[in-house]
Amino acid sequence: MALSGRKVLITGGSAGIGAATARALTSQGAHVAVLARDGERLRAIARETGARPIPADLRDPHAVPRAVEAAGDELGGLDALVNNAGSFRLGAVRDGRYADWQDMVELNILGLLTASQAAVPFLTRSGCGQLINISSMSGRQEPSAESGVYAGTKHAVRAISDGLRHELHGCGIRVTVLSPGMVLTNRGEYISDPQLREATARWHEEQALDPADVAAQVCYVLAAPPDVHLVEIALISARQTP
Repeated sequence: MALSGRKVLITGGSAGIGAATARALTSQGAHVAVLARDGERLRAIARETGARPIPADLRDPHAVPRAVEAAGDELGGLDALVNNAGSFRLGAVRDGRYADWQDMVELNILGLLTASQAAVPFLTRSGCGQLINISSMSGRQEPSAESGVYAGTKHAVRAISDGLRHELHGCGIRVTVLSPGMVLTNRGEYISDPQLREATARWHEEQALDPADVAAQVCYVLAAPPDVHLVEIALISARQTP
């Protein structure tokens, strides 16, 4: 399928994978809306790409349906939702902070659920609806001591996506999980422990994927023929230790 004219909403669209996806899709003629809570960065991406900015906090269950509705109105419908917004926090449970756990659960799981629920009517009407959920290699592997909670949220994304694939099959909506390894985005800047934050930044600099490489896979999924249902794409940098 050609991407030109496709109507796509991207959550977490103000930076990282989301911003790279907005650049990739708009360069190929797609009509894009970007949703994020950082209004300043969101407007900057909108000016750069021509995407419609939709400011909203995915942690607010009342704001999300209104934001998805606004995106659908701005674009004249939705053909795809890219659930990219997420929170990456590392740390052992015994030293963990409730606020970090809450942020990951609210963004990585509940934000994905509320955005998906609000988008389903639009995607059903599209006739070629697609739902792309950005998970992680952490959701496919045994976690380390420091990544257990984050990995747990990404395992949940895979399980939810599998359930949605069954649920939405009769609506003609395809559900794909995209599971990248380390991606050079915020370099772990929100990690509380300074030593772990420094080590994560170093690992990202040495081994992480460029966000544009992940965005290219989003474009690949969206361009799949209507009769091809891609279940999952997992990828890591060739520099990342398997």
